[in-house]
Amino acid sequence: MSQVNVDTINEYNSAAGVTIDGLLIKDGAIPSIAGGKVLQVVTGTDTTEQIITSTSFVDSGLSASITPSATSSKILILIQHNFEIYRGSVDQTGKIQLLRDTTVISDITANIGAGNAGYVFNTQTISMKVLDTPSTTSAITYKTQALVGNSANSGQVKTADDSNLETMVLMEIAG
Repeated sequence: MSQVNVDTINEYNSAAGVTIDGLLIKDGAIPSIAGGKVLQVVTGTDTTEQIITSTSFVDSGLSASITPSATSSKILILIQHNFEIYRGSVDQTGKIQLLRDTTVISDITANIGAGNAGYVFNTQTISMKVLDTPSTTSAITYKTQALVGNSANSGQVKTADDSNLETMVLMEIAG
């Protein structure tokens, strides 16, 4: 096996870079590695408690916007909601959905139950992790919406419960 020991490799043509075993190194960077690089990160936060009594989806207040740099990029969305479900009697359900602009791309249902006796109350952190392929270089907004399964007997859900911080992190990943 041959071995070459050097301290510095200089480009023959200053605009071309250096290729080693198929890997191009140019101006101190490695631009030839395709995909997987994090190109940008955007964070959205919300601490405004929303009390939702609607059985239809309404905005939760958590959102973030990003403009992908290439149509081949993917967006990794990481969400943490502080969610409370309440009802004066029997079981209750709450639901969160994630939208890209007006398109639903994911949802999660939170259930609690207490049979037929007394009120039901549950606070939980709901995490969502979604990898989206928006195929655009236009600005897009991701947001969450929530609903309560049953509004009878004081049924409700809260987002940003007790004004606790909720977060949405958007990461553009090279395609």
